[in-house]
Amino acid sequence: MSTKEAEKMYNAYFQTVYRICFLYMKNEADACDMVQETFLRLLKNQPEFENEEKARAWLVITASNCCKTQLTRWWHKKRSAYDEGQIQNLSCQAFENMLELVLGMERKYSVPTYLYYYEGYKTGEIADILGINPSTVQTRLSKARKLLKLEIENERTV
Repeated sequence: MSTKEAEKMYNAYFQTVYRICFLYMKNEADACDMVQETFLRLLKNQPEFENEEKARAWLVITASNCCKTQLTRWWHKKRSAYDEGQIQNLSCQAFENMLELVLGMERKYSVPTYLYYYEGYKTGEIADILGINPSTVQTRLSKARKLLKLEIENERTV
């Protein structure tokens, strides 16, 4: 992989990788570290991709795996959760509010919800990425929708 190809992939997929990392890491600094680790692995492994979708999927899976590995380290478990307002380049207030609600959910609901609604993956693809059963993805999406609905109703009554 040439430097220009790597730079092109970085520019094309930075926001996607950053948002995946932010879902896991819950703060900007750690998310940026994991984005860096993901693209370093791209440069180190230099995989060949059949098309753009395969490249995107590889980056999402690699970012997810980097974050999961980082989260299992003992020192990371003692750190604080979710820094409010760290997502960048979100212009629409409603979009930002909904994304904030998604990010605030438990990880097992937030990651599939983000991949499905914000990145456009199908449930089968999400199952492959996360290494879980497709019916589990569907169940988690259903539960996430119910949780979001309850949260939105609670905000309206306040």
